[in-house]
Amino acid sequence: MRRLPLVSPLDRILFLKAQHYLEDQPPGLLTVLAAHSEDRFYPAGSLIREADRPVDRILFLARGRVRVGGDGNGEIGGMDIDAPGIIGLAHHFAGAEKPPAVRALTDTLCLELVASDLDQILEDHFTLLLEFAQRGASEALGSHRRLGDLRPPEAGFERESHPATPVQLDLVERLARARLAPFLRGTNLTLLGQLFRAESPRIFETGEAIWNTGDEVDSMALVLDGSFQTAGEFGLAIAPSGATLGAWEILSHSPRFEGWVANTQSRVLVIRRDLFTDLLEDHFDFAQAYLRRSSQKTLEAWNLEMRGLGGYETSTP
Repeated sequence: MRRLPLVSPLDRILFLKAQHYLEDQPPGLLTVLAAHSEDRFYPAGSLIREADRPVDRILFLARGRVRVGGDGNGEIGGMDIDAPGIIGLAHHFAGAEKPPAVRALTDTLCLELVASDLDQILEDHFTLLLEFAQRGASEALGSHRRLGDLRPPEAGFERESHPATPVQLDLVERLARARLAPFLRGTNLTLLGQLFRAESPRIFETGEAIWNTGDEVDSMALVLDGSFQTAGEFGLAIAPSGATLGAWEILSHSPRFEGWVANTQSRVLVIRRDLFTDLLEDHFDFAQAYLRRSSQKTLEAWNLEMRGLGGYETSTP
């Protein structure tokens, strides 16, 4: 490993500014990222990160191609990432305990940023956090498209924590039930109160759509009881009680990715997009939890694809 000439802060700023995933970030933030990064060169074939080692560095690729995962001999597929791309972001956000190895396939030049430094920068600069949150959610949606009918069902209530839903739900009962949902597990009651204080459950009859493909994205929803299924544009998937609908679209500026239809009479609590975004900005731990969940969803899909496809190419891990 040797150093190459992205050595001055200005060189690094210009490199970061040219990356499509940072093009809308203010100059001051790019300056902060540049000041905390170092340029690194990895020759073709070199090991960048050993398997099962914690992700302690995030790599912004300036030139080259790397492989994430695989066995190093080409017998087990991995994920190939070309510059410009980011290495380590999804596994870091997901809190992966045993991330895969990373190897340079060609001579690779990158900027490296210590992962803990990135966390601090994200806490101080919401625009970058929102960019990565949108990027992670987009990757999760992309995995849904690729998997089609192979995508796993959305996570719902655990059976032992799934009591019958009362006919009427006061605020305390709504919050108690929401805390059992996988997407909101660990969220403190104050935040849950802000999410659901003004929302009453909405009832959907069998066959009724909560939204359709192409609708404007203005909310997500928590299924209190009943279940939903996709309209089928990208394969069939089920969302049982306790699942969230639209969680990976909530920050998107694109239309709805897919429609959801009630399988039986179902009740949901709606989470407004504007309120959700405000809470991400005001509560860093809540934002970190969203980054973790979207990254875990992406990595779950990636692992399924690796088993079935033997490897594929993408611009992000």
